[in-house]
Amino acid sequence: MNLHHLAIFHAIAETGSISAAALRVHVSQPALSRELKVFESRLGVVLFERQSRGMRLTEPGKVLHSYSTRLFAVAESAQAAMRDFADARAGQLSIGASNTIGTYVLPRYIAEFRKAFPQVGISLFVGNTEQVAQGVADLRFTVGFVEGPIRVEGVTAKAFSRDELIPVVGAEHSLATRKRATPTDINGLPLLMREPGSGTRELIADLLQALGVQTGSIVEFGNTEALKQAAIHGGGIAWLPTISVTRELEEGTLVRLPVKALALQRPLSIIRREGAWQAPAMEAFLEMVR
Repeated sequence: MNLHHLAIFHAIAETGSISAAALRVHVSQPALSRELKVFESRLGVVLFERQSRGMRLTEPGKVLHSYSTRLFAVAESAQAAMRDFADARAGQLSIGASNTIGTYVLPRYIAEFRKAFPQVGISLFVGNTEQVAQGVADLRFTVGFVEGPIRVEGVTAKAFSRDELIPVVGAEHSLATRKRATPTDINGLPLLMREPGSGTRELIADLLQALGVQTGSIVEFGNTEALKQAAIHGGGIAWLPTISVTRELEEGTLVRLPVKALALQRPLSIIRREGAWQAPAMEAFLEMVR
């Protein structure tokens, strides 16, 4: 079935005349008449009765018209779907985010985005930097948001904001009442850390080594909230994002150690697979986050 011929047939059936159909499909009347004869000859049936006031469908023509109507309705739906993608009104966003961003930053943006684009589906995976970067490289995530350095090939990172990691202890910790302290004051004390593969842990380890701090025993946690609760209950010294401990610092359940050298500034980055196509919906979401 030649779709060009079918489109010509459908235009004549819908308009009821050769002249009107010719205007619709932007073909001259003689050329359209020739194409129709070729189509009828190929099918072996007569599709129209030629009348003085237009064209009338024959029985085979009526049957074909029912098919062409459905086919071109599907084509229009497909075109509308592509317009939705182009206008960021449809699609599926698969996002990977490391702990702080996935827990404290992205949820409110996702909620705002869903209000503006209710037809766009969103899935959010929260893990560590290594897991997110690998997921972007493997195309499991369309885009990633991370706090630490990237060690995975095939992805690019671009900072969109900055964050501060501060050392905190519970209110009952031996260092909680100190007005002044130095990095060596934490020598040998228990530390609370994220798991290996976490960008946060890597940054803290590099800082302690540079300051010559002798690390004590380390307890590992898989997420920021667990780390925070352990610090509140006196489990040791933890480095936590300021965004995650604002309320606890105000209430006094956590205390910031008065050692400026132990604080860390870190970039928050958007990572993508090199050369990957980004849907307009994803670009709209990234623009909102930026």
